[in-house]
Amino acid sequence: MTVTLATSLDKIPAKESSKQWEVVVDKADSQDPTSSISDKPELYKFYSLDIKNNGNDNIELVRVEAYRDDPNTNIEFELFTIQNDLPEKNLSPAFHHSNFPLYTKATELKVVVTWIKKSDNPNDQRKYREQFVFKQ
Repeated sequence: MTVTLATSLDKIPAKESSKQWEVVVDKADSQDPTSSISDKPELYKFYSLDIKNNGNDNIELVRVEAYRDDPNTNIEFELFTIQNDLPEKNLSPAFHHSNFPLYTKATELKVVVTWIKKSDNPNDQRKYREQFVFKQ
């Protein structure tokens, strides 16, 4: 697994790229603007997430996970997990999440991207994983 330390969320869009992926955290962009406004801005803010493939076109995005830390524990809290395990959940080599809340006292956002190389042999589909860490 590769870990990429990214730029700060204080200046968005925050972007980090690797050989395989580009991950961008930006302002929330929900079609319903009221769903992207925090009723407790001192506790959490809303962001969007975009992931696109920079490298091999012959891949399939399997799962995208986002976690945040908590200043009082060593435990990471899941924000969301999107998995490509059903035909209607086609992630393709790109992914967009229009809004998710992030606790203002969290110091980092971790995005984990899992993919496979497409193959005619289903037994020959090894998973690959890369992790991007954004500080705030």
